[in-house]
Amino acid sequence: MPDAQLNHTVATLTDGSEVRIPWWRIDSGHDGETLLVIAAQHGNEVQGCEVIRRFKELCESELVAGEVRLVPFANLPAVRHRRSHINLGPEQPYGDHEGHNMNRGWPGDADGNDTERVTHALHEGIVRDCTRALDLHSWSRFTATCTLARDEGLSREMALVSGIRFINWRSLGATGTSVSTIGTLFNDSGRGSITIELAPQWVIRQKEVALGLRAATNLAKLAGMIEGEVEQIDGPYVEFGRDSEADAARKHPLHAPCSGLFVEAGLETSDHVTEGLCIGHIIRDDNLETVEVISPADGWLYQFGCYRPDCDVALPPQHPYASEGDALAFVMEE
Repeated sequence: MPDAQLNHTVATLTDGSEVRIPWWRIDSGHDGETLLVIAAQHGNEVQGCEVIRRFKELCESELVAGEVRLVPFANLPAVRHRRSHINLGPEQPYGDHEGHNMNRGWPGDADGNDTERVTHALHEGIVRDCTRALDLHSWSRFTATCTLARDEGLSREMALVSGIRFINWRSLGATGTSVSTIGTLFNDSGRGSITIELAPQWVIRQKEVALGLRAATNLAKLAGMIEGEVEQIDGPYVEFGRDSEADAARKHPLHAPCSGLFVEAGLETSDHVTEGLCIGHIIRDDNLETVEVISPADGWLYQFGCYRPDCDVALPPQHPYASEGDALAFVMEE
């Protein structure tokens, strides 16, 4: 059985200090693909770190072809900073990155800022020679776990074995630029990559870890690196992103009928609901009446809960007080 080899990729920062990024390499000893699984490009998106640890244990006993390169703490400085980017303070949104968004800066720059230098070191020491990639991220609890992929080639094949209910087909990345996401870097070069957003950020939940582990295992099986059949989901994938008009017809928004406190009815994103089902209620703030909130259609909850912009970095936007007309859910048909 192959053993995991612990390695460190070293980046020299602008102040002359060094950061050592730990990662595992597992080589089956046989020809095959080189699969990269990477997590925590944003320091508050940590679910994928545990996915990688478990996938490493699986590969040590079941990898039969190729090699895997596993990077649980891609942006280690941001993980230690406990923020999405190393330059952010409390409740600052992702968009205030000032060039420190690792996910938008591949393949990095050896002479750039600290994030660009870490990215460059990862690319040169780990990523450059990989043939397939699984990029693990997290977003807020109000949006369902979702695969992001291109609707073409290897990326499409990978998405359709991810075992994640929702698939968002993304368009080609920006052209004419020297930096990109890691997915664009791979897919533009004919390799193949998907991104999975595990929900939520800031925490590690066993249910989400299990989804991520199944996805990584399925991708290895697809590539012939692990033996066995792909484990698919029960029921259909819910795909969107190809046709905005068709998506709009399938996406049923649900808005607060009045102002007050929204109380969820024990449901979660990705749950299946039926038309007429009570998915929660509002305690009105004027007369204290209880107003039921009813699903407008049969489908799956893609978004659920009372939230506002920057709910991924701040607590007030997560407050369950809803103003009349606020979005409370999106139900997606098949």
